[in-house]
Amino acid sequence: MFRIEEYDHNCKCRSLDLTPALFHDALEKNPKRLERFHVKNPAGEDLDIVYYDNNDDLEPLSSYPKYQKPPFMASYRIYDENDTKTLWLEFFDGVRDMAFEELNEYTVILTKLVLALTGIEVYCTDRRILYFVPEHERLHIMDSLPDDLDSDSLLYIQKELASGIEDGRFRTLSSTYAFHNVFVLQWVLAGRDLSRFGFITVEIDDWAGIGAILSYCVRYRIAFARFGLKFIHKGNGYLGKYRVEELTKYFALDLEDDEATDDNTLVVPGFMALSKTKFLKGIPHSVDESILTPKFRADMDEYYEALFGDEKVLGVMIRGTDYISSGMTGDRMMASAQQMSPLIGEWVEKYGFERIFLATEDEDALEYMRSKFGNLVVALSQERLKLSDLRHDEILSDYEKEHADGMYEEKLEDTTINYFYALYMLARCDSFICSGRCNGADIVKSLNNGRFSRSYKFAVGIETK
Repeated sequence: MFRIEEYDHNCKCRSLDLTPALFHDALEKNPKRLERFHVKNPAGEDLDIVYYDNNDDLEPLSSYPKYQKPPFMASYRIYDENDTKTLWLEFFDGVRDMAFEELNEYTVILTKLVLALTGIEVYCTDRRILYFVPEHERLHIMDSLPDDLDSDSLLYIQKELASGIEDGRFRTLSSTYAFHNVFVLQWVLAGRDLSRFGFITVEIDDWAGIGAILSYCVRYRIAFARFGLKFIHKGNGYLGKYRVEELTKYFALDLEDDEATDDNTLVVPGFMALSKTKFLKGIPHSVDESILTPKFRADMDEYYEALFGDEKVLGVMIRGTDYISSGMTGDRMMASAQQMSPLIGEWVEKYGFERIFLATEDEDALEYMRSKFGNLVVALSQERLKLSDLRHDEILSDYEKEHADGMYEEKLEDTTINYFYALYMLARCDSFICSGRCNGADIVKSLNNGRFSRSYKFAVGIETK
């Protein structure tokens, strides 16, 4: 992204003319990062534009767990704001006003787009916007941004880094992420013609669990269908760390198409950058029962009935181990069993639950829950870990590989099916309590389809700030 700064007379820089193609000219002539250009402005004061790489310079790499690898954001060396058929303009749906704190390459481009293609009112405090955009009845340049705009219909683009995922609404975010949401398909196309392609695929990192993979497969299918692209899986027979052949025994994924070739299939260049968009995350979790093969669903129903029959069951999910060892923060920080037990006990007494079905991979959490609630607690028989079993920054998938004794794939299949049994049984419970935000909990609520009498998700990483 190019930031717009005052003209530096002490810097010997290359010069460009201020034209509608200014930023594209600068990107083409900028092989180095952090390069400054002087800009000759016939309409007013000269200025400088300075390049900051979206990933290397603007993204705080320290905020990501070490198992997640860069790039975390697209650099956008190539884009075309005039190619409206490849812009995701639905990002502006429901927006009546747009305000931005900093004039830069992306807020200039977004302003041009919303003035040309929408009815959105634009507010800013930097009169230099008129060097890039003609005066317009919906462009308001003010001494300070108005504080009386309706927050439900306001797109607020702040200077401080924010992806929009923080509140799930994608209405308050920084310019890099606002731009990324609109131009996300152009990032994938990298200058190629959309009409060449009918399919799209995404490399899924091998740290992703089955809950995340199922959720993303559904979302990819819905998201890319907006542009006439069918999501498929192309690879070496693996989806993340899972063998596709094994997954299809249990899940109806529809990941293949005989007409897909290397030439007509787009490859998304980065899982993490795609995952931080309303384009993808704005799609509600829709991993419903249709993703299960009939036999797998019947087996799980039979197991639940045999275990609980007509008893009133409270479902509890407690994630621990690698959520702690990898340093998850914010809404990904999990409440401990000790923090959760007062609410669990209150619900058991108040609503008359006869059993607690506990889903956890954490042996410490299971031991504590049994010490507090005794025989009320029912849990699947499975291998569990203590936090002390993991090294700092180690995640479960790494631990499983190291301790598989040559039986990794067999153990992985067993662990995966146990995990999904737990999710399905939680979804059949009367009510649900979860330790925090995770893909598994989202799938539970999606499978339940609004049938819980009550549910609660802890958010200790936010509440304790």
